[in-house]
Amino acid sequence: MTDGGRAPTETPTDAPVGEGLVARVTRLCDDALARLSPGPGRQMVAAVRDRLTAPLTVTVAGGVSSGKSTLVNALLGQRIAAVDAGECTRVVTEFRFGAYERAEVIGVDGTTSVVALDRGRMPEHLGRPVEQIDRVVVSLSNALLRELAVVDTPGLNTVTEANAATSARFLGVTDREGAQTAAAVGRAEALVFLLPVLRKADADVLRGFAGLLGGTTLSSASSVAVLSKADRLDRSMDPVAAARPIAARMAGELRGVVSDVVPVVGLLAETARAAVFTEADARALVAVAAVTDPFDREDMFLSPEDFLRTDLIGIDPGHRRHLLGMLDLFGLQVGVAAVDAGARSAGALLKAFEQRSGFEALRTAVIGRFAGRAEVFKTQAALADLRRASYLQTDADNAMVLRDLRGPLERLELDGSMHQLRVLQVATSVASGGVHLPPALLDDVLAFGTDTAATPARVDAAAGAARWAAWGQDPRRSPDETRCARVMQTAYELRWEGARA
Repeated sequence: MTDGGRAPTETPTDAPVGEGLVARVTRLCDDALARLSPGPGRQMVAAVRDRLTAPLTVTVAGGVSSGKSTLVNALLGQRIAAVDAGECTRVVTEFRFGAYERAEVIGVDGTTSVVALDRGRMPEHLGRPVEQIDRVVVSLSNALLRELAVVDTPGLNTVTEANAATSARFLGVTDREGAQTAAAVGRAEALVFLLPVLRKADADVLRGFAGLLGGTTLSSASSVAVLSKADRLDRSMDPVAAARPIAARMAGELRGVVSDVVPVVGLLAETARAAVFTEADARALVAVAAVTDPFDREDMFLSPEDFLRTDLIGIDPGHRRHLLGMLDLFGLQVGVAAVDAGARSAGALLKAFEQRSGFEALRTAVIGRFAGRAEVFKTQAALADLRRASYLQTDADNAMVLRDLRGPLERLELDGSMHQLRVLQVATSVASGGVHLPPALLDDVLAFGTDTAATPARVDAAAGAARWAAWGQDPRRSPDETRCARVMQTAYELRWEGARA
């Protein structure tokens, strides 16, 4: 079949030996772009093509004042994201790699203006009213951004309806009528969701968020939750350890929504990682630790006000406020304990801060797990976006070319090498509430979703295939449940073949 003199739209999908998932979908996009005329459909396919060649996008989301920007700074290893209640905290901010460091302010009208960074930090003003800003793209010569793009979002649960809508629009949620437009291409490929304190409302927000993203490809495999202010949950000297049982209970409640719940002292993580703690600050902590009487120390750390006004230490008020801003009371006590143990330099104190912050577990989840599975996450997102493009109703000129994407997409999705994506799609269905599984089967999905490289013993794989076959053949299963059962049965069978090999 042809379209207005174009070449036949049948797209070859035979992959060269050793070609990866991203390369195969990129070829599909290139073939479609060669035939598409200007219009919304071409914009959507071009956007998918661009994302395939870009680093994985990890979005940091959560409620207002949950510590999103603080955690972004810790991940980036520099204090760039604004943490005060200014303009920058009210807009979506993308951090991407670029040799020329700058901030590009993109308006809702599509216009772009460039704003210089203020001594390596986000500027206080963005040059236009926040209501006229779609997002800000910050280019940094930061090594992490070669692997991952990090996105800081406004609060999702309060502030203003407009801010919540901005976050939802960025994350790829379609409008109320479900119109498929280029703007609906979801850009969130992995999610870090912050829960600052343990409240039932936070869990409800996260579950509602998962439901809201039912049209995207986010799943438990690509999502992690963070108890971002663990020091507010427990006043001991090791609040991260004390919060782990709480995090484990939350992880149980949110099974199928996130892969893990990690307790972190966000402010301490930022100070440990963001290169803001100096030798002068180390000397000031040594002076604080010179107060050795336990009762005087207790009085000094009762509240921020007590630390600021005590006459037991010879540190000027400005430097005291500076220390409090970086460390808070818990961090100050961690620093004093480290000095008592022999630490004197900034480097030694930073090691103590990072160890007590709990950040390494989160860093492993984000940089290790997410970056290690970037190809799978990116391919799944691309296939979902191309599938949406194939049903676009607002581009009559390209309707036939877009519709003819469906055949190649189906062949890609049915290819045996794509089984990781199909398992991820099952995890997505579970996360959005579309499929409900008994505990044993949910464990299977989560195990595959978080570690597809592991190969179980043949007997375990065979038992898993039999377990899913029996469940899927139950006549009470819905079509979606039956489909998920077939996917998981096949996944176990492939694991069995791998173990036999």
